Amino acid sequence: MTSLATVKLTARQRGDFQTPEELAREVWSTLDAAQYDLVIEPTFGLGSFLTTMPSECKANVLGWEIHKIYYQAMIATFGEKIDSSRVRLLRRDVFTASGTDITATPDSTVLVIGNPPWVTNSEQGTLGGANSGEKRNLKNLSGFAAMTGKSNFDISEAIILHFVSLLKDRCRSVQFALLTKFSVVRNLVQFLAPHASIGDYEFHKIDSALHFNAAVDAGLLKFRLDKNSELRQTCWMYASVGGAKVGEIGLVNNKLIYDLAAYRRTGFMESDGRSGYVWRQGVKHDMSKRMELSETAGGIRNGLGELVDVEDAVLYQLYKCSDIFHGRQSRYVVPIHQRDLKDNLEDLPERFPKLHLYFTKHEAAFRARKSSIYRNRPTFSIFGIGDYTHYVYKIAIGALYSAPVFRLLEPNPRPAIVDDTSYMLATNDYDEAVYLLAIVNLDCSREFLNSISHATEKRRFSKDVLARLLIPPMEKCPPELRHKLKCEWARSRTFSTELQRSIQDWLSKDQPKRTEKMNFELLPNALTL
Repeated sequence: MTSLATVKLTARQRGDFQTPEELAREVWSTLDAAQYDLVIEPTFGLGSFLTTMPSECKANVLGWEIHKIYYQAMIATFGEKIDSSRVRLLRRDVFTASGTDITATPDSTVLVIGNPPWVTNSEQGTLGGANSGEKRNLKNLSGFAAMTGKSNFDISEAIILHFVSLLKDRCRSVQFALLTKFSVVRNLVQFLAPHASIGDYEFHKIDSALHFNAAVDAGLLKFRLDKNSELRQTCWMYASVGGAKVGEIGLVNNKLIYDLAAYRRTGFMESDGRSGYVWRQGVKHDMSKRMELSETAGGIRNGLGELVDVEDAVLYQLYKCSDIFHGRQSRYVVPIHQRDLKDNLEDLPERFPKLHLYFTKHEAAFRARKSSIYRNRPTFSIFGIGDYTHYVYKIAIGALYSAPVFRLLEPNPRPAIVDDTSYMLATNDYDEAVYLLAIVNLDCSREFLNSISHATEKRRFSKDVLARLLIPPMEKCPPELRHKLKCEWARSRTFSTELQRSIQDWLSKDQPKRTEKMNFELLPNALTL
């Protein structure tokens, strides 16, 4: 392993966001500083957490810093503010920290405070930096696979787990109070769930743009390690450091729930793999300039401005993610010349000779597509294709937006298809399409989807998330409800509040085994540990 001490990294490569003293004081204000025997700062940098340590804190201080300039600056300033006999600051890679460095006793109360690097090992590699920490089992906790055996891991997360491992059997209790990304918080809540002596999680959101000029979902993570107590396994969410409590996340049946209150109300919509329908990703071609065509007064043109002459029968109306979310009509048509993924396209020249001629003109661009999915495939192949592609009706959602917006797509005038940042349910039965639209647009469906996903995800409503939404086969819906759905949609293309309540009532009450399994009234204490 290349030592961090021998590699010159930029601040960005280190994930180096030095904490303003004002923010450090806010963090200290959430703690009872007088109770600790030892304060540990894993990566102290310029030392704002140590220089703002309240006067009532009489603890010994132990810290690590790899950066020479930061280390020297800290030694010069901190030594003037505190009895040097209480302080041990080391210029070393924090991953070399071991039990021999820590002077805690079995009765000690320890605080681990600071702001570890906000960067992953792969980000450092991409930026020319070196990985922080070896790929070894930094968790070192019974029952866990080695987290850093994964191809990518967060350095902040690795540091936190390193100190959990070092301290868990060495002292009476440990309070962690660290600035980190929310992605680290959710990983830790899941990784540490089997340990009843680790918990009482809190996440206090910060304005990272204000404090660090960074567009990162980050905040103060607090949690405790106490081998003599059984701690709360959920994570309370706060609007700001020391601010109002705004939510709670936690595990239910080994799945992370981002809004437990909403899940208590809508957990009956959890499919547990019992949904009668399969969500499909839209078409992928990686050839937008040549495949996404615009219909103009002067004819059909591609993104290069060229006139395109292809068979009308091969063209589908393309709905992009933004079209679905904003309720827009299709702005492009796209050739759907492939039957399914098994289609070798050998008969393409006979079926669509004009299209084949057009594709041949741009064959070099097709062959230059970088994605590995096109290797060993026909030159003009596309993906996200199956028999469902050619079904008449689609219920679609754009996956990249933070709110679940569903639309029924019908031929207008051509068959509809969605792009690869969207998902769809497909059917040839119009009544079934109306039924599907009604289910996904229920308030309980949207609230459920929001509770099991997070707004910061790039693809919030992924196939895995959507697959968790219970949609019973239409045949199981009571005939009177199906009839009302059909009539109301035909009359107004909307569903009344009364009808939606009836459907929700059917979904919630016609699942006796599901309700018993979830045991909603005991949810706070029924988390999978």
